[in-house]
Amino acid sequence: MIETVDTPVLDRRSRLVAAFSKAIGECGYAHVDVDLVVRYAGLRAADFDEQFAGVEQALLVAQEDFLGRLWLDIQSACEGAAAWPEKVRDSVTAVTESLVETSAVARVFAIEAPAASLAAAERQFAALNLLAARLRSARRFYPRAADLPETTERALVGGTVSIVCEQLLAEDPQAIPRLRSQLVELLLSPYVGDEEARRLAAA
Repeated sequence: MIETVDTPVLDRRSRLVAAFSKAIGECGYAHVDVDLVVRYAGLRAADFDEQFAGVEQALLVAQEDFLGRLWLDIQSACEGAAAWPEKVRDSVTAVTESLVETSAVARVFAIEAPAASLAAAERQFAALNLLAARLRSARRFYPRAADLPETTERALVGGTVSIVCEQLLAEDPQAIPRLRSQLVELLLSPYVGDEEARRLAAA
């Protein structure tokens, strides 16, 4: 049922963002229908127009919300681990598990959105660079990593995302957690060595 316009503005916005994410997960960004979005939100088209300048802006807000949730998953995972390698391992575990539930939306944000929107692509690059910077912080703990090429972390993060995107494209989200050990080993090997990375990945 469509609600009255007295619904608080912030509540309307959050409901529209959630509805937009649901709609693009079902239809894809190229075929998203504002009427479907507002129906899912239980609001009116005028509410959508009041909150967003257009479909692309709604995409960017939903993308920011999605990335923010993934970042919270990473931060929560890190809180339970004492050492840096365990933080990486637990972060990979948390994200791969989260992507099982959000795979349809993740596919849109990771693949469709950057191809359709320059702003969405820029935000994705910024998120990847942030993750690469967090990974790069390990260099001060592991002398063996001090001489790694400057682009190592960006390549590691980009490679990890590419592997996950392959499963998103295949629409096989259940396969993503099964990649967890391989991804952990990939990310940790340059810092702790192959043997220790394999041990941590298997834990």
